[in-house]
Amino acid sequence: MSRKIISLLISLLMVVLVILFAVSCSQKSDTETTNKESVQTTAKQTEQTTEGQTTESQTTEEITTQEQTTESTEPTGREKMPGHEDVDFGGLNFLIASNNQGQGDPDWDDASEWWVESITNNAVNDAVWDRNDVMSKLYNCTISVDNGGWENGFSASVASGDGKYIAATTLVNRSKLANSRYYNLLKLGFDFDEPWWNHDFINNFSTDGKLFTMNGYWGWHSMNSTWIIYFNKDVYESKFAGTDIYQLVREKKWTWDVMLNMMETIKNDVNGDSAYTFSDGSDADIVGMVTSEQCVQGWYYAAGLTTTSKSSSDYRTSNYVNTITNDRNSDVVDRIIELCNSESYIQTGYTNVPVALKNKTTLFGGEVLDVLRRMSDAEDLRVGVLPLPMIDESQGRYYCYAQPRGISMLVIPTSYSNVEVISQFFTLFAYHSMKLVYPAYLNTYKYTYTSDEESAEIVGLILDSVVYDFSNIAELQGCRDFIGYIATIVSNKQNKITAAAKRYTTTLETSLNEYRKTVQDVDDNY
Repeated sequence: MSRKIISLLISLLMVVLVILFAVSCSQKSDTETTNKESVQTTAKQTEQTTEGQTTESQTTEEITTQEQTTESTEPTGREKMPGHEDVDFGGLNFLIASNNQGQGDPDWDDASEWWVESITNNAVNDAVWDRNDVMSKLYNCTISVDNGGWENGFSASVASGDGKYIAATTLVNRSKLANSRYYNLLKLGFDFDEPWWNHDFINNFSTDGKLFTMNGYWGWHSMNSTWIIYFNKDVYESKFAGTDIYQLVREKKWTWDVMLNMMETIKNDVNGDSAYTFSDGSDADIVGMVTSEQCVQGWYYAAGLTTTSKSSSDYRTSNYVNTITNDRNSDVVDRIIELCNSESYIQTGYTNVPVALKNKTTLFGGEVLDVLRRMSDAEDLRVGVLPLPMIDESQGRYYCYAQPRGISMLVIPTSYSNVEVISQFFTLFAYHSMKLVYPAYLNTYKYTYTSDEESAEIVGLILDSVVYDFSNIAELQGCRDFIGYIATIVSNKQNKITAAAKRYTTTLETSLNEYRKTVQDVDDNY
């Protein structure tokens, strides 16, 4: 090899060595700079000592670990309820007598809120099974139901004092509410301010320091009895694709005027007869709203009116106040007359509401929440849910009417003598229902019954807006007459609500006083 070539190779080798050395120095410099910046940043953070920030003794790693620990310890409902870690029922069986109110539809039987036989791949059914299984394992107990026991064995059991049933559930009515056979729940150690109870129900069914019935997150039949507005998404998007109706609800801009304008915009006289009617035919008109006469009551409550209120917000001491002579009655009924007599508003039989939604011949449908379940098998049906709108934006919140039929009550018979476990068991039951059953209920609407992610959010908003009007649900004389007469006024288009309120107020006052007297005469019995 020539000396010239050797010199050339040595020169190339030296160049390579220089490049490698430069790269190495650059990487070391970058690393040192990064580490220095990281140390300076961490040092700066650890110097901060204001509340909610890191202290000198905390490292970033420790903070991350603490955050992960906090997230992982959030109760899921599969561990014992915080504060109840020592509860052990010693193998007790808690038997509930249910009312077989389903009239052939097992989904309306109270029993399915409390106990189911097996997993069926129905989300709510399986959540009920799961909740009971979790409670059985955590607290050493079993939960069972005597389906139809209210009719067939409960009365005899209470009369004999055998203590067979810890509770019974049935439809609400006045004669069942205040009874010396039931415990006053306000004396049993319940804290009804906790989030797993139905607060509006508790408030409206208590009076004079007594409460004989309760409801909570297990009561999804009562939830299903809530009046709402359905909307067909295909019909909606044909005219209002650029308007997010869910955002209107969130911003509390979902009002009667907004709904009525949409109804008027969407109507289409398809058959050309110059009249808008419900039809199941191929040439059916497109209308704004299809509902039944029952919805008239819904509009009254949606405006923030009730026939009975409470003397204070404290359910422990408040009593009933007759409110059917409210000064707003006449103005509200004028608006109801306007709404219900719009060309685009069709009042028909309640079974036609899902038909019109399925056939895409209506924009809105007014019915109870349970109708969504009954429409779930319809092919290509894209439907959403909305609360009953506010009469105007100044109202500030939504009110959704709870239809009396379907609202169940839970009572604790005085024949069940193991008083110490009553509030403990039902508190745990309500808590685990909130954690395990209620999310499954919402997710059913989110993933099974509707076609969008936001439906569960809106259903939750609706259920937070439910109105339980005691005198209507308990079927007190005067109230039912007054509420029923509103439909007549709307039909005749003659607003005589002020005269009707005066006519029925004495009867309602008498009914309320009679009920309060019944409550006052009931002994606590222990």
